[in-house]
Amino acid sequence: MLKTENLTFYYPKEETPAIAGVNFLLPAGGFVTLCGVSGCGKSTLLKTLKPCVTPHGRLSGEIFFEGEPLSALSPRKAAELIGYVSQNPEAQTVTDKVWHEAAFGLESIGLEGGEIRRRAAECAEYFGISAIFERDTASLSGGEKQLLALASAAALHPRLLLLDEPTSQLDPISAQNFIDAIRRLNRDFGIAVLAAEHRLEELLPISDRVIVMDNGKITADCEPRALAELLPAEHPIRGALPISARIYALSGASDEIPPLTVREGKNSLAVRRYLKENPPAEMEHSAVDGKPILTVKELWVSYGRNIPDALKSASLTLREGEIYALLGGNGSGKTTLLKAVTGMIKPLGGKIRLYAKKPAYLPQNPFAILGKDSALEELTSRNIPEADAVKILSIFELSGELLSHDPLDLSGGERQRLALAALISGKPDLLLLDEPTKGMDAAAKRDFSELLKKVRNGAAVLLVTHDTEFAELCADRCGLLFNGEISGESAPDVFFGDNFFYTTPLRRLTRGIL
Repeated sequence: MLKTENLTFYYPKEETPAIAGVNFLLPAGGFVTLCGVSGCGKSTLLKTLKPCVTPHGRLSGEIFFEGEPLSALSPRKAAELIGYVSQNPEAQTVTDKVWHEAAFGLESIGLEGGEIRRRAAECAEYFGISAIFERDTASLSGGEKQLLALASAAALHPRLLLLDEPTSQLDPISAQNFIDAIRRLNRDFGIAVLAAEHRLEELLPISDRVIVMDNGKITADCEPRALAELLPAEHPIRGALPISARIYALSGASDEIPPLTVREGKNSLAVRRYLKENPPAEMEHSAVDGKPILTVKELWVSYGRNIPDALKSASLTLREGEIYALLGGNGSGKTTLLKAVTGMIKPLGGKIRLYAKKPAYLPQNPFAILGKDSALEELTSRNIPEADAVKILSIFELSGELLSHDPLDLSGGERQRLALAALISGKPDLLLLDEPTKGMDAAAKRDFSELLKKVRNGAAVLLVTHDTEFAELCADRCGLLFNGEISGESAPDVFFGDNFFYTTPLRRLTRGIL
């Protein structure tokens, strides 16, 4: 289906290649997961495989699609046969209505009206978006936009799907449903899949192979069960492996088939023995009793008559020195709550009292606060001395050549870290973060968690996230937003310990063992 030979790509004015000498094969109907730390070249590789989104720069080597040079494909065939879903669904959404978006690609290749309506209806039912079919795309959550982008790509009946971090904006349950939809496309229709992803818990068990990239090069290409054994002990990707594979590797066992799923982990004698001998320590979280820095009382928000209210009597109190993680399904109103706090949305009712003097807001799309020509300039333009700016950026692993990079040329994870660095450089007393770990690898998330714990001295953090592991790692309190209200507020160990479905992979694995 797909083959590359010594594929190399340089961005303009860059001396270091973004991808260097990449060689791999993807068979027809194959499912391959592509992983690596942020900035390793995953997104660049995917873009070079889709002609209409290949970035400007120097490209060398060969790409073959179904035995023919990719360059020989006509623009229409390339659009039709190779589907692409980017890590930023907002950048891929081009129309005002959901049904317009589902039909846009079909119209672009010249299909007749009846065929367009039939395909759009099929995809709406298959991907479960029929309930939002008449909605404005601007009113969709990030996760809903991601589902729409996949449905729009699948409506073209592609033979290859290129997915760039497809679950980055999905809650755990929606992410599993999304992965199930991809698996069915692969299994039932023989569509080949190449997916770049940081969250490997759901993807590795259904992949035929996994490819690891480091500094633009492929350093591992193997079956998923063999990955833990091939990776060096200190490799940052080890922290992203499925929890059962991580525990099995720690056990030192070699007499079983390495487990990938929670079910396999529960049935593994080595995993069970290791967990009983080394029970996971509970995370340390502060019991915060400082002054309130934000109070929200009985907040009501609506987007229109024919749309269910986004928030219904939602209430919370955030105190100085506290990190509060707000979780919930896609479209549950988490982003709406943040926008109401910032004044971007006017509520129908309720009260918001903001005691913070220097609040700072990170939206889902970091470009909303980034607009300079280089990463360094993003901080110096905020009156941060250059030496201090370099030091702050180094904390977020942005140094060397990355300092002069245009934010447009950074990877999704690097761009997210730059936006966070820009916000924190202003020393805010309240941080409002919408999906702050989007695009980050496991190691970067751990580092960011430690940074947030330092930043909260005299400040507070309200973060909206789908990442249950990150929330358990850094939050002092968690709350679940459902049906417009916040429920189940508690410390992370209680919150995730009591939840059965909306919990961390480790909690699912240890239930019934410990």
